[in-house]
Amino acid sequence: MANTYLLAYNTVLAAGWAYIWFLTAETVYKGGWTAEVYERTSLPLKICQTAAGMEVVHSVLGVVKSPFFTTFIQVLSRYWALWGIVEQAPEAIKTGSVKLLTVGDFTLQLNLLTLLFAWSTTEILRYGFYAAKEIDSVPYPLLWLRYTTFIVLYPLGVASEMTMVYLAMPTIRKERPLSFSMPNKVNFAFDYYWFCWCAIACYIPGLPELYLHMLRQRKKILGGPPKNAKKVA
Repeated sequence: MANTYLLAYNTVLAAGWAYIWFLTAETVYKGGWTAEVYERTSLPLKICQTAAGMEVVHSVLGVVKSPFFTTFIQVLSRYWALWGIVEQAPEAIKTGSVKLLTVGDFTLQLNLLTLLFAWSTTEILRYGFYAAKEIDSVPYPLLWLRYTTFIVLYPLGVASEMTMVYLAMPTIRKERPLSFSMPNKVNFAFDYYWFCWCAIACYIPGLPELYLHMLRQRKKILGGPPKNAKKVA
């Protein structure tokens, strides 16, 4: 029963993220940019990312072997990026970007498009990999992609998340969403703007260690022959 459920769960989310990737690519191909992409992907993005919360439940119940704390932190960071940042300042996110460099007519920039590309590509591979595991048939190319593409996608995703924070912070500071001022009935004050700075600070010590852990996992898993693909936990 658990295998059937996990197969369905991972297959549906792999398809959902593939749909987000398709909508993003199609919109850009037709001449749309971040504002149009946001309008088209907002709902499926919220559904797919929110559904990831079930991974924490799976870990708690022992349905999967993933460590609870790592799973919780990863899901929480995505929740914060989507619900705590993007959805708190959508106008800034839809129109803003951070330029990294310009070479001729080409400009490399971080924005909502790079965030969606990094997230959706990562999740298509991740959920696709988990779904294949449930039927005990992980193709080696999928295994290789699962443990290789993060080398580029992880830094791109984190940089894009931080770009979203950078774009949203002026709006958050001005409009003060999710903040509480005193006096009030519960005698409690909370400034979401400064909370965001604290959240950013928490990224700094954890990111290098997580990246190194993923590199160690890659070496461990891809160090064996392709037939070991079915034995990956």
